[in-house]
Amino acid sequence: MYSTVSRFLLLLFVSGSAMAHELTPTYPELRSSYMEDVFEVKLKMWNARVDVEYYKIEVTDEDWNDVPFITNEKVFRLEHFGRRDISIFLPSDTSATYICTRSMLEKGNASKSIISSKVCSKIK
Repeated sequence: MYSTVSRFLLLLFVSGSAMAHELTPTYPELRSSYMEDVFEVKLKMWNARVDVEYYKIEVTDEDWNDVPFITNEKVFRLEHFGRRDISIFLPSDTSATYICTRSMLEKGNASKSIISSKVCSKIK
């Protein structure tokens, strides 16, 4: 006989699905850019979340501390099922280890999701 909690969990797993965004490649490589002493990393992003349209780019070291970087937009809009090419520029002496994108939730909109997603790629 199933308990109430077991039935609730079964219903939750059967009826719901997890959606997030995708960032590829998983292990991007630093490449020389057209500027001296600057590396470039190219990524592709895809938004599978119908409830989120804005994302933020973050670059961190191995201890998850912020690392300086340059890109066209650190916060950008990406519609549901939209794709985007991202170029990130880092100094040649960078300590960057992870490049992440985080979903930005709308404040004050109760009909939208309350769950933020963060997807990271580890630099080779």
